[in-house]
Amino acid sequence: MPQASSARRRSLPPSEVFSGLFAPSLPARRKAAAVLARFDVCMESFLELWTLRMQAAGYLSFTTARRDDCVAACRSFLEPVLRHAGAERPTTFETLRENADGWADALLQAGVRHCRRGVSAGMYLGCFKTFIMALEDALALLPRLCSCIPADHIPAATEFLRLHAHAFEVLWTDAGLREMTSVQQPAPAAAGSPQDELLRLLTLEKCRFENIFNTTSDGVLVMDERCRIATANRSLRQYAGEGIEGKPVWEALRLEGESPEEFFRYYPIGQTVEVSPFGDGLFFRLSIASLGGVSLASAGEYLVLLTNITPQVLQREMMEEAIGRHAAALLEEKRRLEELDITLRTVLSTIHAERDSRRDELSSHIRRVLLPALEQIGREPDAAARASLIRLVRDSLRSSLADSDDGRPQDGLNRLTLAELKVCRLVRAGHSSKEIAGLLNISPETVQTHRRSIRRKLGLRGHDTQLAVHLLRNGGETA
Repeated sequence: MPQASSARRRSLPPSEVFSGLFAPSLPARRKAAAVLARFDVCMESFLELWTLRMQAAGYLSFTTARRDDCVAACRSFLEPVLRHAGAERPTTFETLRENADGWADALLQAGVRHCRRGVSAGMYLGCFKTFIMALEDALALLPRLCSCIPADHIPAATEFLRLHAHAFEVLWTDAGLREMTSVQQPAPAAAGSPQDELLRLLTLEKCRFENIFNTTSDGVLVMDERCRIATANRSLRQYAGEGIEGKPVWEALRLEGESPEEFFRYYPIGQTVEVSPFGDGLFFRLSIASLGGVSLASAGEYLVLLTNITPQVLQREMMEEAIGRHAAALLEEKRRLEELDITLRTVLSTIHAERDSRRDELSSHIRRVLLPALEQIGREPDAAARASLIRLVRDSLRSSLADSDDGRPQDGLNRLTLAELKVCRLVRAGHSSKEIAGLLNISPETVQTHRRSIRRKLGLRGHDTQLAVHLLRNGGETA
């Protein structure tokens, strides 16, 4: 057998011989490196598969790991594996077993921490095996999730992964357990003791509240009495960024204040304030509560809650804009109605003025024409002359009534005097000025004066329209 082993070593290429043990070839390591470098593409699948593997093994009810812890553990294991795949010297089980570069230290320390929390060494090793199986399952899915990874690269990556897994199992059984024993105080209680169960339940409860703390959409932080941030959840870090622990809250959130006294003056405890600390059109409702009222252990600490109210603010602004437009329209309508009211008042005032003017004209006409005509009728002994005067009074009344019905004078006859009406009747009958002078016992010059006054009052200009023709067309029974 030794001779056969020596013969096999002599038949292998020099690159595959190291410390007397078989090592993956350089092409295989390059394939493994190409695959493992893209493992984040299947990280979500890995988390789901690991959960199923843990549940099938009966370990899921004992774990208290958070999602971020699982991702960190995966990357912590794959990082040295990827580094070894890209190294110049080939990696063997023997070199990994020596742990000269400390590649397994993080896993060993994690195992020690789990054992201190009541997890047995065997259970930790079993969880590690489910971890490796979930990694292999996720690698098998990678070519379907990432087209740049050839399917024939997966076996090389899987074998290189298993090589590290076997080496760690030996390390955990040997050096890891010895290190854990050296740091342990008195022997731990037997597995399944009440203390272990209490510790597990407390850890689960802590993880549950941490999950709530980090999954809420509101930004949450805890600060001390000096307003320095102790911790913040994931939602708040999305806006304020990482590394805000230890900073004053007004600096991390870009709020008013440069001291605790000034900060609490701007943002009193128990009151809600609308703020926009991060710009980009984002609005938040900020409120502060004292944790001392919840727990004596939290005295001097404060909870700061930032609730994103950007949709409500935008809706409010839209409503304010719509209300503003409606108010402007109402003001414009009010102004138009006021103008209309002024116009109506002006029209009514004009109507009243015209009515008063018309009443004054009618009164004047009665005094100037009708009353003198009635007096003259009473004194006139000639029956023909009385009949003529009666016709004059009747026509004048008709003209005045017609003017009142229409609201405007018809032909200006109501403005004529009794003498001018007599002249109009005779002109319409076809008498000349000389004949009218004889009939009325006045001079021809007086007749001409009456004729000019009549033409002026009737609105006749020039010589285009004869007075007799106008009286025949519009005079009714005046003549």
